[in-house]
Amino acid sequence: MENPGAKKQRKLGKGLSALMQTSHPIEVAGPQTSSVHDPHQVADTDDQSDSPQRVVSILLDLITPSPFQPRTAFDEAELAQLADSIRQAGVIQPILVRRSKRDAGRYELITGERRWRAARIAGIKSVPALVVPLEDEQAAEWALVENLQRTDLNPIERGLALRNLSERFGLSQAQIAERVGLDRSSVANLVRLTDLETEIQNLIVTGSLSAGHGKALLALEAGPQRIEAAARAAKEGWTVRRLEAYARTNDGAKPSHQNTRAASPTLVDLERRLGEHLGTRVRITTSRDGTRGRVSMEFYSLDHFDGLMQKMNFNPSGD
Repeated sequence: MENPGAKKQRKLGKGLSALMQTSHPIEVAGPQTSSVHDPHQVADTDDQSDSPQRVVSILLDLITPSPFQPRTAFDEAELAQLADSIRQAGVIQPILVRRSKRDAGRYELITGERRWRAARIAGIKSVPALVVPLEDEQAAEWALVENLQRTDLNPIERGLALRNLSERFGLSQAQIAERVGLDRSSVANLVRLTDLETEIQNLIVTGSLSAGHGKALLALEAGPQRIEAAARAAKEGWTVRRLEAYARTNDGAKPSHQNTRAASPTLVDLERRLGEHLGTRVRITTSRDGTRGRVSMEFYSLDHFDGLMQKMNFNPSGD
């Protein structure tokens, strides 16, 4: 009988080995010790192409965290436990890094920040690493895929990471779903959680509310009433179903024109599909007779705006 977790694991993606296009394990000569290695042993190999199969030793001080790290918090107790293990056996599994584009001779983490942090706590001077040649988009994708495999990445961290892929690189939700091994609805729901107020996001991060609660709260108009509803749900231990019922009946629910929109599945579906194509949130409003209307879309940076223009085949410069 097939392991029920195996299908889920495949659904989350094939892992970094598949992204690296390698089908055989990487061999490490042995556990690293706290001895200081020559910091130039990697820098002196610039005449060789970076290979995912080549394990090298890099000084911790030459490595900086990834700007694409989706994890916003690290459990100090877990890091201390991992540091104890590293003191005894060294860092067995190599971290993944790429060469820094800004500082020659330095490296940027792609995956393995927990091991890097724990090694610093343990007093280890260098760690085994795989140096891989990645552009920003790939680096962000790899960092997210690794963290999606871990169960302790909270829904807000996942949503922010997915949103970052969309905004920074102009990817549609369908493209993101294919790359990270999630279905499109999961991507859309996680990204939408980042539209919630910071107070509500914090309740989800701490586990006081679930992602399901967050989805139910999105049916309420943004503002103080939604924050109050979230706080009450957390304090009184509401189920998701109870919160959904509250959102449907409470006076703080979205205005009637929003409820009218919900009665038009064609319009809602069009918004969803257009939003997935453009990689942003799209809103369509129409007059009562449906003959006139407005299409609005959100952008989160100038780069994101330029990406939207390109997807619409529009050149802002007029060339």
